[in-house]
Amino acid sequence: MLKFKLADKNKKNPPEEGIPRSIARLGRHLFLKGELSGEEDLVIEGQFQGKIDLENHNILVGRGAKVEADIRVKNITINGIVKGNIWASGKVFISKDGQMKGDLNAPRVSIMEGAKFKGGVKMEKEVKEISAHEEKIDILPLKEEETKDKTSFELV
Repeated sequence: MLKFKLADKNKKNPPEEGIPRSIARLGRHLFLKGELSGEEDLVIEGQFQGKIDLENHNILVGRGAKVEADIRVKNITINGIVKGNIWASGKVFISKDGQMKGDLNAPRVSIMEGAKFKGGVKMEKEVKEISAHEEKIDILPLKEEETKDKTSFELV
């Protein structure tokens, strides 16, 4: 039978224990295959293959990590290797050590010098509903005046 001992509060915790509980971690010696979804941020240091859906959360792909997946995320930072397509509602950041092969779809993309990237980039602003007032947009409103011989326009 396994017994667990509560950690002594006076002892210093190793750095990995300092990760807040709202962040999940796939350690560097772990390999996970399948579909991942949830309501936490994620740090990947090992290997993952499949599909990741953390649409409202962030992912950090650490150095030495290998990810083969289609990813839906809020923000992602890539320091390791990612193969697959990414849909981000926030930002995609590929560091100088990062490698990415696949298509990116995000409103903000940052690729540092030295990073390796092969794929397409589609940058769109976040979708918002258009109000009735915004629906009609006049770049330069014109006032039409009719004369006997011709119609003239005057800038308002």
